[in-house]
Amino acid sequence: MASYEKNVAPYLDDIKEWTCSMTKEQIAKRLGIGRRTLYRYAKDHEELRAALEEGRVMLIQELKSTLIKKAKGFHYKETKKVVRSVDGVKTQVVEEYEKYAQPDTGAIHLLLKNMDPEWRNDDKATLDLKREQVQLQRDKFEETSWTTSEDPTNAEDGDNNDV
Repeated sequence: MASYEKNVAPYLDDIKEWTCSMTKEQIAKRLGIGRRTLYRYAKDHEELRAALEEGRVMLIQELKSTLIKKAKGFHYKETKKVVRSVDGVKTQVVEEYEKYAQPDTGAIHLLLKNMDPEWRNDDKATLDLKREQVQLQRDKFEETSWTTSEDPTNAEDGDNNDV
C-alpha cells in the first residue's frame, strides 16, 4: 500500500481533472503505475473510486453542455493574421471576425432522442408506410413459391433426367 500512498493519494484532486481529458490507462501511466494496479487501487480505496467517478460526471456534464451549445448554434470569434503593405512597409495585422455556427440537426436529434421521452424520430404516417412496405415485401416473397413446375419433386412421371 506504500505505492498507493506515494503514487496516487497525493494526486486525487488532479485525477478528477485528468479524467476529463485522459483515459484510465493514461492516468495510470502519469501516476507511474499500471492500468490493472489503478483498477485494483480503485477497488480497494473509496477516495480514488470517488475521484474517478467525480471526474467522469464532470466530463459528462461538459459534453452535454457542448452538445447543447452545438444544437442551439453559437457565436464565436475567429482571428486571422494578415500582412499588409502600407507605403512600402509590410505590417502584420491581426483581424478578428465574429462568426456564427448554425444549429446542428444531428446534435438536436441526439438530444431530443435521449432527453425527451415523448419525442419520436418518425411520425406515425412514416412508420405506417414502412410497416406496409415490409408487409408487401413479405407477401411478394410468399407468392414466389419455392416449388415450381421444374422442381423434380413435381414431375408427373417420376423420371427426371435433368437432375
